[in-house]
Amino acid sequence: MTSSVCAGARRLLLVTHRPLQYAGPGSVRWRYLIDALPAHGWEVSVVSARTNPTQDELSPDPRAASLARARARAMGRIGRVARPLCKRAGIQPEAFPPHVAWTFTGRRAVRRCYDDVRPHAVVATVPPMSALFASVGALRDAAAPLVADMRDNWAGHPTYDAGGSLLTRLEERALRRADAIVAVTAGMQEKLARLHPQLAGRLHLMPNGFDPCLLGRRDDAHAAWPERVTLIHPGVLYGDRGLGALLDALGRPGIRERVRLQLVGNVTHASAVALRRRRDGVDVSVSPPLSWEGVVERVAGADVVVVIVPASMGDDVAWPVKMFEAFALGKPILAITAGGATEALLRELDHDKALARDGDADSIASALRTLLDGPPPAPLPLDRIARWDRSRVAADYARLLDRLVAGSAGAA
Repeated sequence: MTSSVCAGARRLLLVTHRPLQYAGPGSVRWRYLIDALPAHGWEVSVVSARTNPTQDELSPDPRAASLARARARAMGRIGRVARPLCKRAGIQPEAFPPHVAWTFTGRRAVRRCYDDVRPHAVVATVPPMSALFASVGALRDAAAPLVADMRDNWAGHPTYDAGGSLLTRLEERALRRADAIVAVTAGMQEKLARLHPQLAGRLHLMPNGFDPCLLGRRDDAHAAWPERVTLIHPGVLYGDRGLGALLDALGRPGIRERVRLQLVGNVTHASAVALRRRRDGVDVSVSPPLSWEGVVERVAGADVVVVIVPASMGDDVAWPVKMFEAFALGKPILAITAGGATEALLRELDHDKALARDGDADSIASALRTLLDGPPPAPLPLDRIARWDRSRVAADYARLLDRLVAGSAGAA
């Protein structure tokens, strides 16, 4: 357990299976909130599973990243064997990874921390679901209100759900115990309301957003593109987030002479194979995972941010964190998606000069030509992106917690 509790402040217990020292959007979000919430009267203590270097796939430490890739390959082989049987039950094998055991083994730690801290409220983060399940199991008689902080949905997500009802039933049983349910995208909020209509009144939108410190590195509008335009994909390539179609598009005449691609983070085996095949004629560099600060430095020096969101990875609801960070830094976006939530938001913001279909090299090439044949898009005005400023999200989160505590006290 880590703690930063001051006398007189309200106390929040954060339960997360994934330790916050791991890399990734969820960890960065909560590291920011832990620092920001005290200004709003809330001090945070954290209980998590023990660190396991084989599970930190986003780590900037090459050894940890290598161990995580090896584990992912092994789990992938197991998943391929188990998938036919799992699909009969309407689930994907990824729905129940080994660390779901923390549902039971983590309860003692959660209860011990609850009794030590005596929090006014508890937040359990998802995914994985084990943090919420452990909290529900450990705190059945607890008076403090419980918040389920959903960075991703479990039921209805194609990575976990194969169309059955099991995950919906299990998720609903856990969420029914929560006094509030936080979603990080509007699409996720809507999907949760559809899956669990009786819980719709408890749903709240608290987006991932961007650290306001990025605004100090914001890019100004440029009259013209540089001779060689730098595209950057910041973040690990995993699952079905592949490079094949993008590399094919970058190799087209009229494009390959004008662009370079920077990849920052681990790549899958399939992407590594695609890179070896397309290395000739495509200017591409690959960097190992970096710290968040290191990634921001690379993005600030690039011209266009690439986001890739396949349908199989929740494109219907996903808003990638790198998109908001690009907004804050004033960067245009090449969005390679299945046409879901990311594309809809870019259209809503009129920041849609380069929209392409995942897996379709012709579509990606067309989007790049449209982008590069015109002037660089102007950065989005600050008032258009203010709702994703994490300082604003922290204030909204504190107000939600205050209301829950007041309601709990009133009920008592």
